[in-house]
Amino acid sequence: MSLTGIWGLKKIAMRNLSRHKVKTVLTSAAVMVSVAVYIFLTSWLGGMAIESRRNIVNYDMSAAKLQTALYFERSDERPSYENFRGWERYRDALYGEGFNSAPRFVFAGMLFSNSGSAPMIFNAVDPVAEARVLHYIDYVDFGRFPESGKFEIAVGTTAAEKLRVGIPTRPRRLELEEFIANTAQNETDAAFIRSLYEPGKTSTGFLNFSTEREFAGNERMILTRNAPRADLDRLWELIAATDRNNVRINAVIDIKAVPEIIRIGQWNGELMPYLREEDKALVEAAYTREDFVGGYLLVEEDEAVQEKILAAMIRAGFRGAVRHVNQLVDAVVVGVINSPDPVPNGNTGYIPMDALQDEAGMMLDGAITELLIRKKGAAYAELPGETESAAAITAALKRGLGEPLPEYLGVFFWLEYMSDYLGYEAMQTGAPQVIAFLLLFLSFLGISNTILLAVLERTKEIGMMRAMGMTDRQMIVVYMLEAGFIGFIGSVFGMILGCAVNYPMVVYGWDLSAMADSLGGGIGFRVTTVLRSVWNVPVIFGSGIVATLLASCMAYFPTRRAVKMPITDSLRFE
Repeated sequence: MSLTGIWGLKKIAMRNLSRHKVKTVLTSAAVMVSVAVYIFLTSWLGGMAIESRRNIVNYDMSAAKLQTALYFERSDERPSYENFRGWERYRDALYGEGFNSAPRFVFAGMLFSNSGSAPMIFNAVDPVAEARVLHYIDYVDFGRFPESGKFEIAVGTTAAEKLRVGIPTRPRRLELEEFIANTAQNETDAAFIRSLYEPGKTSTGFLNFSTEREFAGNERMILTRNAPRADLDRLWELIAATDRNNVRINAVIDIKAVPEIIRIGQWNGELMPYLREEDKALVEAAYTREDFVGGYLLVEEDEAVQEKILAAMIRAGFRGAVRHVNQLVDAVVVGVINSPDPVPNGNTGYIPMDALQDEAGMMLDGAITELLIRKKGAAYAELPGETESAAAITAALKRGLGEPLPEYLGVFFWLEYMSDYLGYEAMQTGAPQVIAFLLLFLSFLGISNTILLAVLERTKEIGMMRAMGMTDRQMIVVYMLEAGFIGFIGSVFGMILGCAVNYPMVVYGWDLSAMADSLGGGIGFRVTTVLRSVWNVPVIFGSGIVATLLASCMAYFPTRRAVKMPITDSLRFE
């Protein structure tokens, strides 16, 4: 069929639309709503995904990490024994190649206060270097970030609430009065503290996720959101004068060391079966069996060989090669972090690395577990690309060092670390999009139903047109054009409505902080504050095109069925 013929059939399709205005408007409205919902949901979820990834890079991961390969393999366990020294040369090499870097020693433990305890992930950091790579330091809600050389710690808001350190943000009234009694030095201070709190909302309106019961005389009190910074600093000074912020770190530091003696049971059951074949000869040559010690005694004295033996034992997962040292460190909470990313706001602590080097700290002895890396001048909204990939950074290190990285070290891109989260993110964004697409598809079923009813109502008319010489193919094209016009009209208005609804989400966003607080600091994605949508141009125009084509195709089957009726039967149809 020529384009001229189709253009002539278009007039018949347009006439049908004008003859049945109510059906045209209602069906187009269904398409409009479906397209608008699909555009809005896709743009919103896309914005949430992009914001989550920015938060991961800017507040937690950086672009890449330099670590030992074994640490990366066992990163879920946070094996503090997988550390390395001499990191300064890598830092200097990276700086000369256009990258900033920040050393960290990460370890797990418990943090105890006078009022509670919490399991924690501790990050021993260089405050100056950390500020060049990550942005969470700018989000110290109360107090300040720890200073180098001091036994000070900043904790996330979740940990602060569990430990009852810092400024209470959501205390019960009786808890607030107890806090005032322990903090205020006089009645003026007490009145000042009370002025910073207000009763929490007890309504159960839209998006109120609270499940708490209210008790008369002990209702929930909320720290005023717009409290002046000067007032918060004054309150922090009052708290600092008490012992409320005194805490104790209890952690086990794992130290790698070649064992002097290996018991026979360990040798036969835990070590030899798990060694690689090429490592067995190395280990066997380094030990001799001595019955008087009840096991195997280390006889190898060469330190280089011992390093190879230690590496072989660690690869085999031999527990005897790791010595556990329990450490207790007293510190003072000097700041509470409330960043756009829920991870720094959780059970996370940041403490100066240089304060933990000797036996008074964590016996780090100059070692780190990771070196965070980010390109100099990287924009906040810019996600790491090829110039910050593992390959690019590895090549930069090779140029800066004048030699390749040691085999036991590797550069790992942030996407490699976050593969599990990205899978979860795909699930979170995929389900609503499927629902929106089903809604879109249901509207097209409505179009199919509308065309079917139209065909039934116009059966006699169709018979007359066929009797006058119109072919079955032309009849099908007429009704496909009619349905396509309905889809086109609905799509155009749907695109306009979807963009109109999406506009305030792009410009102003939606403040999720209250919801995140109610849900314990997170909503499933890596966002806690204002969430903004994005303009997903391919989806906006693509949904309109697909909706038009799909609407047209949905008219094919009912029309094809109708034209199979003999012309004589069509003319007699009532």
